[in-house]
Amino acid sequence: MTDHHLDSDRAVAHELRAHALDVAQLADDTRRYQDDLRHDRAHPEAADRLAALGERIARQAHRITGLRDATRTRQPRPEDAP
Repeated sequence: MTDHHLDSDRAVAHELRAHALDVAQLADDTRRYQDDLRHDRAHPEAADRLAALGERIARQAHRITGLRDATRTRQPRPEDAP
């Protein structure tokens, strides 16, 4: 395994950790927003924050997929292995 491959694996792992934290935050914020809606305390700014967090999660997912795909294309094929 090359240093580049290890760096790519670390980058994917880092992005996945950040992604998991943001997904958990979105779930918490969504529950809070639902509660606020039920009690007539919801504000448009809260909906905007949910949308922004959702967009960030989508960008992370694309980055993770891109990193993973880049790692796969750089792996040596079995016939190229020493």
